[in-house]
Amino acid sequence: MSSTSAATGRLLTKAPSSKGARRAQASTVDADFAAEWNGLDKDRRQQIRRLVRIGRPQETPADAELAVGFATYQRGRAWYRFFLLWIVPLAIAGLIAGANLHPIVIGIVFGAVVSAVMVRRNFKRVERVNAELLAS
Repeated sequence: MSSTSAATGRLLTKAPSSKGARRAQASTVDADFAAEWNGLDKDRRQQIRRLVRIGRPQETPADAELAVGFATYQRGRAWYRFFLLWIVPLAIAGLIAGANLHPIVIGIVFGAVVSAVMVRRNFKRVERVNAELLAS
């Protein structure tokens, strides 16, 4: 197993220091959360990530807390913060390419864009979805 696949799903414990202070602050991960997240087995991390992405509540209060931490981490990442800067041009380019190739490609591109928008929306809703578990 390569070193890149062994670390899949693990969170960074410190931010890169060579970039600006604002960028480093945005990508800083809480060390306690990162240690707890990285201590989970792969299957449990995948289950938490999947439930967050599809907007469903977690099964236990501990998983709900981890889901909130994971969503907070994702909301601080560049792909989330600059979402509209990359999704709009890619959607337009994909739709143009799909129109020139085949109508099914247009549907595939449209589905991918809708999926990305829904995942972004669900990262914002994770506290509300898991409010009942977080209260207990």
